[in-house]
Amino acid sequence: MTTREKFEELKWAEINAKTDAEREKVLIELGKLADSDPDSFQDVVIASARQTLENAKVLKVKEQLEKVSSIISMSYIAKNYFNKSKSWFSQRLNEFDVNGKPVKFTSDEIETLNFAISDISNKLGSFRVSY
Repeated sequence: MTTREKFEELKWAEINAKTDAEREKVLIELGKLADSDPDSFQDVVIASARQTLENAKVLKVKEQLEKVSSIISMSYIAKNYFNKSKSWFSQRLNEFDVNGKPVKFTSDEIETLNFAISDISNKLGSFRVSY
């Protein structure tokens, strides 16, 4: 078993541990793994942290959009601001695999998304119904 595989196994064991004793046992095993190959262990921990950060970014965007998705149509945003389909938007929002690779919003697309929400907000804020 590679250092990465063992680390992932221990990481999930720690996450799923139900008692302090179970967590302590996992920490001891992690210590042994770190001692057995410090360089590889360091690389694996850094890669895991980076992946966690990326996952958090995706969840953050999705969570933020959930606050307005029942108010504004994501399909409308996809069509009118990106000139794309609702499925294109959903693929990026959920980081689905497209052609074997996960896709996500680029920083330019996040700016476009922020512009879209601001633009819609301005349009709604200036809208008035009259007789």
